[in-house]
Amino acid sequence: MRKILAVDDNLINLELLAHIIRKHYPDFLFVAAQSGEEGIEKATKELPDLVLLDIMMPGLDGYETCRILKDNVKTKQIPIIMVSALGHDSSERSKGLNAGADSFLSKPYDQAELSAQINVAMRIKEYQERLRKMNSELTLVEERERRRVAENLHDSLGQTLSLAFMNLSSIDVQSCSPQIKKTIEFTSSLLNKAIQESRTLTYDLSPPILYELGLIPAVSWKLEQFEKNCQIKTSFKVGDYKNGQTKENEIFLYRIIGELLTNIHKHARASEVKVSVDTNDEAHVILVEDNGVGIDPAKIKAPNLEGGFGLLSIYERVDSINGSFKIHPTGKGTRAKIILPVNKQCD
Repeated sequence: MRKILAVDDNLINLELLAHIIRKHYPDFLFVAAQSGEEGIEKATKELPDLVLLDIMMPGLDGYETCRILKDNVKTKQIPIIMVSALGHDSSERSKGLNAGADSFLSKPYDQAELSAQINVAMRIKEYQERLRKMNSELTLVEERERRRVAENLHDSLGQTLSLAFMNLSSIDVQSCSPQIKKTIEFTSSLLNKAIQESRTLTYDLSPPILYELGLIPAVSWKLEQFEKNCQIKTSFKVGDYKNGQTKENEIFLYRIIGELLTNIHKHARASEVKVSVDTNDEAHVILVEDNGVGIDPAKIKAPNLEGGFGLLSIYERVDSINGSFKIHPTGKGTRAKIILPVNKQCD
């Protein structure tokens, strides 16, 4: 059942909101909280479709409550409408929007205006969910095409090259002239190199280990290849990781880690990369850290600028699976953090 959570320390205001919601939205369950702390607890537990949030409350005010909800990977997608008598002050409205609120409604409010604001928030939420679903589906289509191409490479080109190598190797070179012997040996070495490169390309496109054994073995293999090919030392730490993600999400995470490694190789001038995967009570946490030159803060704030498309793609992919992605420079390089909610039904 869809839900609307109202957070206000004034009981009369909550009763009025409850009456309005029941009147205009009979299919919604009304949930009330009388403090910011209680609002965060109920939002995390109930995962409402919308939050109506007052500003002036004892303890956590509305601004801080909003920031916490928007920083929480489980609640960051929930639309928040701030409802406050401070709404007539443009600086307060700006403060609320900067805290993460989706819109602002001034008290005393008109019921029709409140209803219109709720309708708009719901339409935007539905539109965003469709976009995330579309992005997710596009990524899965891309992955299926990768796997199809990889299978064709393995079954067709790979086998053809192997057969050619075997036939060439069966020639008795000892009975051939030195020139022909040299040509056959050189051609055999080229074929062998092509076979190795086709296998590497097949694994890069769609590593079988990812589908057969899962994320952890696939990342371990990826880091081994990265260290070998890029001459950058790697380490991989696996904590209490639970295989609670769908196969699609594990594919997304593998691709994101691969994109981060590519960025490190191209831009970081690093000599070491550390990757860790862990699970706490709420989420899977993946860290990718390097000791390179750090990242330009401008690319974090505006990842759509030239040179930042890779980051933009990562932000969109993580958002499409309801996760969060943060990247920032450290004293000795760059740290990227991916947080993905634990799927309780899968654990």
